[in-house]
Parts: sequence; structure tokens; C-alpha cells
Amino acid sequence: MILNTFLIVFLIFWFLLGAWLVSRYNVLFGPHKDDPAESPGARSFGVAHIVAVWIGGAALAIYFLVR
Repeated sequence: MILNTFLIVFLIFWFLLGAWLVSRYNVLFGPHKDDPAESPGARSFGVAHIVAVWIGGAALAIYFLVR
């Protein structure tokens, strides 16, 4: 019961964090003003890594919630 409550609170936080990341996409993942040499590939890799971690965290929490 305590674990399920923690997982539900975590999932609410996790999805709110995901919504915040999407709403601030250009500011967080757009071209960096201080580093004009940063390539679009480097930014794409960073975004892909963040999305993979976000999906993995949500999947694990949902798995343990319904287990």
C-alpha cells in the first residue's frame, strides 16, 4: 500500500516533469547562445537520452504499480 502510494505520487511528478520539459523545449534544447559550434546532432542525442530515461522511468513505475 505504501509502495503503491509512492509510485502514484512519483508518476504524477514524472508526468508533470515531462509536460514541463515539452513546454520548455526550445529554451532547454534549442541552440545554445554561448556555444554556437554545438551541432544539431549533439542536441538530438541529448534529447533522445532524456526521452529514453523519461520513458524508462515511467515504464518501470507502471510495471511495479500493476505487478
